[in-house]
Amino acid sequence: MAVLTRPLSASEVQKAKPADKDYELFDGQGLTLFIKTNGKKIWRFRYKRPGSTARTTITLGHYPAMSLASARTLHAEHLTLLVKGIDPKKQEQEEAERERLAVDSLFINVATRWFAVKKTKISADYADDIWKSLERDVFPAIGQTPVIDLKAHTLIAALEPVRLRGALETLHRLTQRINEVMKFAINTGLLDANPASTIDEAFVKPRKKHMPTIRPERMPELMQRVYTTNLSPMTRLLLLWQLLTLVRPAEAAGTMWCEIDIGKRLWTLPAARMKMKREHQVPLSPQVMAVLEQLKPLSKHSPFVFPGRVKRCQPMEGAI
Repeated sequence: MAVLTRPLSASEVQKAKPADKDYELFDGQGLTLFIKTNGKKIWRFRYKRPGSTARTTITLGHYPAMSLASARTLHAEHLTLLVKGIDPKKQEQEEAERERLAVDSLFINVATRWFAVKKTKISADYADDIWKSLERDVFPAIGQTPVIDLKAHTLIAALEPVRLRGALETLHRLTQRINEVMKFAINTGLLDANPASTIDEAFVKPRKKHMPTIRPERMPELMQRVYTTNLSPMTRLLLLWQLLTLVRPAEAAGTMWCEIDIGKRLWTLPAARMKMKREHQVPLSPQVMAVLEQLKPLSKHSPFVFPGRVKRCQPMEGAI
């Protein structure tokens, strides 16, 4: 003969006290209030899984956040699922997985995971440029859109403001970066096909513009202009330093005294400051050593050979 369980009252639930061991109060049909030794009260539902003899338990909620009436309502919903042959626990897990996937598949979250890998392969400055361009021109338009919902036309529409302001180089780079993010989505199982693969064809390609050059026979003229043009002493010396050492502008402006061996007349640029991430050594000619002598009184008390005008603990900016 089946044992009948008397339903709990709201008063019994409220007054239930912790004991030396965890215990349960039964409300009927598998619904119980689990009371832990620390005083926490948890609504649970114990049931037999559809198509199986195995029993399992699912947590419904915590009292008093979930009242007796609310627990019974949720319990009744689970009983209805069981009648239909649906496992409430399995359905709950599937819903949680769908919610997690919905968040993970937002373009901004996919881009964040892609960028975590991308930035390990490029310089810090380049990585900063990539992320700022996405924050400025991409995330406001499609950041909260799941990648599965992005189509070629929506991506093109998102980039239209960039085209309208005439920033064709930026536009070209953004199509490449969006493409990389979408490929990452494919590789992580969020997409089957890449809708961004041909979006660059919807825009006018920027014309390649080569950096201006100077022929060797005009170098004396350039040097003369450096000496005679109205420049601050620090800017003039930085220009000379770059011309005499043939390094990139950022590498020249970021020169530190600790990188220079006066005795050996050698400047060693650490790998972290080089584009190719390899240490680079520059022998210092007598002309370069003369520039250094002029710089000593100008950059004293700063770790940088060309310190900033205001923040001397930082390198000079905007000189080149």
